[in-house]
Amino acid sequence: MTYPFDYIARIKATKKLAREKNVPVWLIPFANSVGLILLTAVYLGVYTLVVLVDMEKNMDYVPAWWKMLVVHADWIPLIYFAVISLTMLDKVLITIIIIQSAITKSIFKIIQKTDHKIWRKTGKDSYIANKIWWLQQKWVGLDKRIRVMIIIQFLIAFISWRYFF
Repeated sequence: MTYPFDYIARIKATKKLAREKNVPVWLIPFANSVGLILLTAVYLGVYTLVVLVDMEKNMDYVPAWWKMLVVHADWIPLIYFAVISLTMLDKVLITIIIIQSAITKSIFKIIQKTDHKIWRKTGKDSYIANKIWWLQQKWVGLDKRIRVMIIIQFLIAFISWRYFF
C-alpha cells in the first residue's frame, strides 16, 4: 500500500530536479509529459483497435467473450493512459525536464554569443538581452484584458493560417 505514497514522492522529486536544472515553471514539463503520455495512449489504443479488427476478420469462429471485448474496446486508450501514467510518468517527466533545460541553456548561449558579436562590432552592451527585457516589460505593463485579446487574436490568426495552408 506504499505505492501511492512512493509515486507522489517520485513526482515531487522531479519538482526538485526542475529547480536544480533551472527550469522555472515545473508545470510546463509536467503538462508536456502528460500530453505525451496521452498521445502515446491514443496511438496505442488506435493500433490495438486495428489489430482487434484484423484479428476478428481472420477468425473462423468468433467466441462470445470476443464481442464483449470489442464492445468495451473504446476504453483501451484510457487504460493505456492510466497504466503508463502510473508506471512511467516520473521517468517521462525527468526526460522532459532535461530536454527543456538543455534547450533553455542553448538559447541563452545563442543570445549571449550574439550579444558578444554585436558588442564587438558596435560597442552596445547586451543589445538583444536588453531588447528582450524591454519587450517583456511592455507585455507585463499591458492591461490584462488587452493581453488576453492579443493572445486570442494570435490564436485565431494561427488557426486560420493552419486551416488555409
